[in-house]
Amino acid sequence: MPTLVKCPITRLKIGQYVAEISQQMGQIKVSSPGWISDNTIIHELVAKGVVEVIVDTEKQLTKGLSNHELAVKSEFNDVPFEDELPRAKLAIEKLISHLQKAFSQIREKDIFDASPFYLATMTFIASGYRNPSALLCIVRAMTFEDYQLGHAIRTAAYYCNTFRVMKWPSDLIQDWIVGALLHDIGKLHMKQSIQQPNRLTINQTTREQDIFISPAHVENGINIARQIGGLAKETIEVIRMHHERLDGSGYPTGQKLTDINDAIRIFTIIDEFDRLMHTPIKGKYPTAIQAYQTLLKMEKQFDFEILQQIIKCIGIYPPGSLVLLKSGRVGIVLGHHGSTVKPDIKLIYDNRLHQHINVATLSLSKNKETDEIIDFYAKDTFSDLVERYL
Repeated sequence: MPTLVKCPITRLKIGQYVAEISQQMGQIKVSSPGWISDNTIIHELVAKGVVEVIVDTEKQLTKGLSNHELAVKSEFNDVPFEDELPRAKLAIEKLISHLQKAFSQIREKDIFDASPFYLATMTFIASGYRNPSALLCIVRAMTFEDYQLGHAIRTAAYYCNTFRVMKWPSDLIQDWIVGALLHDIGKLHMKQSIQQPNRLTINQTTREQDIFISPAHVENGINIARQIGGLAKETIEVIRMHHERLDGSGYPTGQKLTDINDAIRIFTIIDEFDRLMHTPIKGKYPTAIQAYQTLLKMEKQFDFEILQQIIKCIGIYPPGSLVLLKSGRVGIVLGHHGSTVKPDIKLIYDNRLHQHINVATLSLSKNKETDEIIDFYAKDTFSDLVERYL
């Protein structure tokens, strides 16, 4: 008879046989019980929010049994937004801490240990798969003084959100997400006008190619990635290909994306979407709708079908957006369920009375009242308003 014992994930070791998951924060299940043959499996369980497993103590891993590894699969059922919010905050804070350290060491031309950074990325992904809106909402609400840090975190969150909605298994996307986080590391060895384009004033004159068209940063990024070592081919591919375009108009090689996998096609759009939204034009930042309109005009450069899917995944009013309603109320977009123009909103302010109101959640897709979104609300009016209410 098997001896089944509950084992905290922190005590799980190579060589143990897992029969079932007994406690988790995520949405996964064992598709076939099996051995813990290496640390990668343990890291995957941690990343997916597993807290405790049931181990058969009578079984021990022996040579030749590696083909009977534990197999798990993701379930695509959302954890409630409010339940995931605090966990998402912790996951984001941990990843930002590791990413800041990594960027600092790269800027100083030092080598950083990618292991803790990689584990933090997996925890970030696990939160995104429990509830993609919670993670994206927090990331978009945050203010980053370092443009490169904010751009990396946001594109990774968009990427994770899109993969989740498209039902890509979480264990298949980890290396792509690491690529999103590191895709612009080549800029960290370049001048400040390239690293921090958001700090340029209206009156500053900087050549367009100095800010946006900088092919050298791709080669720099690949060289840095090689120095780091141990990065997966998918991660390197994001660094290498994120500025290539479907019609061959991109750089550094001008390679057409007709034969490139969907993961790269997705990221080229996400990278450009975030750049459009966070690079000021005449002192003003474009809204998500304006960014989408620009992308739709670039239909030859991007996969139009995937662009439509990304718009649906992220939403016309992405989570974390501050919006103004017809009633004069202001709210934070929390997420959307079936309608990209009628999201769930946390109401926080009355723009007509110029005062804060009792916080309440309104689901425009379910509510029978006639209130509707009429515009985005300028976040710089209250720079920390969204963060305070999340």
